[in-house]
Amino acid sequence: MKKKTVWAALAAAVVAVNLAGCVPQAESKETETDKTTETEVTFNKEGLPITAQPVHYDIAGISVRNKNFKELEYFKTLEEETNVIIDWNMAASEAWSEKKSLLFAGSELPDAFYGQNILTDVDIIKYGSQGILIPLNDLIDTYAPNLKAVLDSNPEYRKQITAPDGNIYALPAINELNPSTYDKLFINKTWLDKLGLEVPETPEEFEAVLQAFKDNDMNGNGDTSDEIPFTFRYNSADPYNRQQGIQSMFGTFGQLDDIYHFVVNNGKVVYTPTTDGYRDAMNWFGSLYKKGLIDKEVFTHDANVYASKVQNPEKTVGVFMGWSRNSTAGNNKDDYIPMAPLKGSSGEQVWRTVDADVMSRGAFAITKQAEKPEILMRWIDQSYEPETSLEIGQGLLGRALEKTEDGGYRQMKPQEGMLLDTMIHDYSPGNSGVFAITQTMIDKLELNENLQERKELDEFYAPYNVPLENMYPNVFFTEEEIEEIGVLQTDIDAYVMKMYAQWIVEGGVDDWDGFQKQLEKMNVGRYIELYQKAYDRYVKAE
Repeated sequence: MKKKTVWAALAAAVVAVNLAGCVPQAESKETETDKTTETEVTFNKEGLPITAQPVHYDIAGISVRNKNFKELEYFKTLEEETNVIIDWNMAASEAWSEKKSLLFAGSELPDAFYGQNILTDVDIIKYGSQGILIPLNDLIDTYAPNLKAVLDSNPEYRKQITAPDGNIYALPAINELNPSTYDKLFINKTWLDKLGLEVPETPEEFEAVLQAFKDNDMNGNGDTSDEIPFTFRYNSADPYNRQQGIQSMFGTFGQLDDIYHFVVNNGKVVYTPTTDGYRDAMNWFGSLYKKGLIDKEVFTHDANVYASKVQNPEKTVGVFMGWSRNSTAGNNKDDYIPMAPLKGSSGEQVWRTVDADVMSRGAFAITKQAEKPEILMRWIDQSYEPETSLEIGQGLLGRALEKTEDGGYRQMKPQEGMLLDTMIHDYSPGNSGVFAITQTMIDKLELNENLQERKELDEFYAPYNVPLENMYPNVFFTEEEIEEIGVLQTDIDAYVMKMYAQWIVEGGVDDWDGFQKQLEKMNVGRYIELYQKAYDRYVKAE
């Protein structure tokens, strides 16, 4: 709660102005009479308001839309209903890292942190073990019935947010609308039909189709050099891109890849760059690149340039990796269809599975600074109420959502010139918010075009998705493991990324044995051992 002197408040305001990026900061209207002391607070364990008297808390927040949460209708209503008044210290997501470091290093800790991915796994373990973030286990069980119901309904959620010491230091944002498949392969059916070709099913057929795309003036503009047979993204500035990379296509060669290159085979953690399947995939992609069948900018273009290529009115792309046709191909979406995994030598077709229901496990945390943390726990639990969660993530009722006659929900038609995204984020935190959208509410929601396509694509890839236990889970590492992994990962990741790009650009693997020996020198065995240890601990957790 507010305990600052006027001088300290002014100093904090100066820091906020310098660090908050372009998020507007609300003016503080605090007076001495606003500062409620602990003895003056009447706390209600149930029902609303949460306190009989208005109480103030300082919360640091991040917004991907550069909105000040103080001005959002959702938080204004929450303030009126709960009597809990939040003095927001906002930052744009791109300015948050520096600001966060200063907050933790200084003496002006906020009472809490709010926003998806506002705290990293490292933050949670480091500051939780130091006592800066308080354990939330008992507070959840006693004061957060909505969140507790979500965690009890799916024990995996509780496992994923529990630190190795058994404590929960941060709360998650959960969205069961998220698909199990993030990366999808799309092929230009219009071009296939023009050439009289079928959708390829094997690597050999795929290569032949790409060659045909390259050799012919597929968009009919008289230029036979502007077609891009196949494009994807593997940018060193964004190496952990889940949506537009080719990790799933490695499965054709006997070993799926993943963004961190860790997978699980029969309980054994595998680092994919040490496998023969990884080598065979690199050789194949290298051969495609050498023949001019892969976009020459796959290692340099960013997300905006990538999307502009697929959405180009000149229609220059044959095959691409992406989240969906709507989001990636835009007005060209009708030219493309999803493509099944290519068959391996044994005829097997496999694709990555992503456990992404927990969108962020560092979305809300309470610090040691907060008096009466049970008030904050009751406050945040309002966001986990099922209908409220749906409103936060998909839009407020009357603003972006409306109820149907059968008690369900549908998104309202945007006014002319307005996007649904704007309708959501002008009134609620949306993609920056803390919520738990579960299947119970999803079953009541009429899916819009984007959500319907997401569902259909998930169903398309479902027969090929490997069991979730084959993918490395979302585990917490101990502080000691984090420190050791950080040292190993820096050199190993840089080396693997360098060779990844080099092998594709130069046409394939030139010295596999030398690559393996270099990884051994970098202590890749210990790297794998640390991941195995964390995995075993996760599996054994109740």
